[in-house]
Amino acid sequence: MKRREFLRIASLAPAAALALACARGVGTGRRGRRVILLAVDGMDPRLTRSFMDRGLMPNCSRLARMGGFSRLGTEFPPQSPVAWSSFITGTGPEEHGIFDFVHRDPATIAPYLSTSAVEPGGAAARIGKLVLPLEGSSMRLLRRGRPFWHCLTGDGIPVDLMKLPVDFPPASAGGARILCGLGTPDVRGSQGSFTFFTDNPRMISDDTSGGVVTAVRGEEGRFECPLDGPADPFREGSPTSRISLSITVDRASGGALVETGSGAAVLGTGEWSGWIPVRFEFLGGLSRVNAIARFFLRSVDPYFELYVSPLNMDPSRASMPVSSPRDYAPDLAFELGPFHTKGFPEDTKALSRGVLDDLSYIDQAMFLYREQLSLMREGLRRFSDGLFFFYFSTLDLNLHMFYRDLDATSPTHGTVAEGARGIVPRLYAMMDEAIGEAMGMLDEDTYMAVISDHGFSPFRRGFNLNTWLAAEGYSRLADPVSARSGDMFRGTDWGSTAAYGLGINSLYLNLRGRETGGVVDPSEAPGLLSEIAAGLLGAVDPVTGLHPVSNVRILGGGAVPDLPPHAPDLIVGYADGFRASWETTLGQYSEDVVSDNTDRWSGDHCMDPDAVPGVIISSLRTKIPDPALRDIGRTVCGFLGASTEPPGRNILDG
Repeated sequence: MKRREFLRIASLAPAAALALACARGVGTGRRGRRVILLAVDGMDPRLTRSFMDRGLMPNCSRLARMGGFSRLGTEFPPQSPVAWSSFITGTGPEEHGIFDFVHRDPATIAPYLSTSAVEPGGAAARIGKLVLPLEGSSMRLLRRGRPFWHCLTGDGIPVDLMKLPVDFPPASAGGARILCGLGTPDVRGSQGSFTFFTDNPRMISDDTSGGVVTAVRGEEGRFECPLDGPADPFREGSPTSRISLSITVDRASGGALVETGSGAAVLGTGEWSGWIPVRFEFLGGLSRVNAIARFFLRSVDPYFELYVSPLNMDPSRASMPVSSPRDYAPDLAFELGPFHTKGFPEDTKALSRGVLDDLSYIDQAMFLYREQLSLMREGLRRFSDGLFFFYFSTLDLNLHMFYRDLDATSPTHGTVAEGARGIVPRLYAMMDEAIGEAMGMLDEDTYMAVISDHGFSPFRRGFNLNTWLAAEGYSRLADPVSARSGDMFRGTDWGSTAAYGLGINSLYLNLRGRETGGVVDPSEAPGLLSEIAAGLLGAVDPVTGLHPVSNVRILGGGAVPDLPPHAPDLIVGYADGFRASWETTLGQYSEDVVSDNTDRWSGDHCMDPDAVPGVIISSLRTKIPDPALRDIGRTVCGFLGASTEPPGRNILDG
């Protein structure tokens, strides 16, 4: 008997029915009303309107005719962690505390992920080099503020949030059923990195950004490939765990057998596997971490080349909570099979590094889209009342990589493979089909909206904020040569440095009393920030003659009261076509202040929010002229008749 049939029969029992009512709530709101929110990260209003006009998105056109189509205000900066945190809380970054993808510790200037942190374990018993943790480490959500759905669950209104961004771990469920999305780490506790095994000397590189290329040697068609896993908490110093993949290559057929010790796949050249189990054992098998990975056999002749995806937590046996309640993810995996759990599922770094080419990357992206579509279908099948939310990553990450196909002036426009031409309108048409499926549930008691957190802009030129600060005298390089070595802030004379950039949009003052060794007196901060802001707005790209910065927002120097110490002092809004350089994001210096972006990551949104608004397509007419993402929660609560309302505006009431 299938599990869903068993649960259906069991629910007929009075005790089970009572338990179900208590778990999902008996609402005090407007009974029978439903809201379907489809969150399409990166859906751009200009592109969407263009594709609708071309007839590529008939379902979006139909939804817009029912209610309306509008730009949706994003946040400053328009980064996904910032914007979705505002969606969740109805407040801005000053309240929810997320200002960038990364923040920095002012005491050390060390960067860290802005949305969650590892809390170290407590007491442990030691037996030689063996460590037996008595209290395990855990993850902590760093976003502050009350999620809007608490106003619903407090009234017993059911809430289902699938692939919810910026809510890992789901400590703030508040009675909602949550499957975590953006911000969920891999089994190593990181945002994920690939592994690439090869005996091709031309592929060996010391570039470790986004993944590791590992040299291997084979004998008689067999390769033993060391695959790193999570830290071993039971060994002194928590060394990285490792297993060996056994690969048997048949050069005559162009195939290979991949064995992980807990699963296997037979692949032909140019073929992807499905999800294969990968298991890391500790204490002789008494403890284990279960992962899943996908494999791509790039070549067996003349060289062996095997790609291994980032190690996702197995949703059926995740080592960290990827859902609330915890058995929600295993229940979905039982119905659908294994699926990705890592927050950024598409491996953009593998494409940037040339480990995957355009076509193999697109194959991966299509697989992940189909997986998300299956999850949405299953969620809608279970949905009957209250709020249903589903998040798609499809447009965001893939437009980052293929905006170069749309932008004829992109430095990487000529790198698009023939079979990848036209991928952007194809992706939008696919999303329209998913939207059409959800529209099948529309009736007079159901409100549906398609929303995005931001739009997109070309990323042609990179602005190195730290190089500009040095050129303008706001920072000083004690050793200009070593400063360009690639190490974070290497060669910086902190005793003569007043400001520095780290992350994508963030500028910080080297403030006395906050930064260790800070030199800027707090009384000087307001004037200094105004001076830097004016200089940034006046900066000119010597090649194009354009202004790389079109907007700034000052937070520090008392401009925003009670600003947390991890917050930036100034947010830089880059103009259309510009963004912070890759070196800026890592606290590095480059030769030129402005340079071409030659990465395949050719589109972006971490710019002036006026250049990259989001979009809302609504089944009901919006009654305010400037709806914003942070208004959606209050709108949902109002439609469903919650007795209390979160911050924001109800865009349906005006």
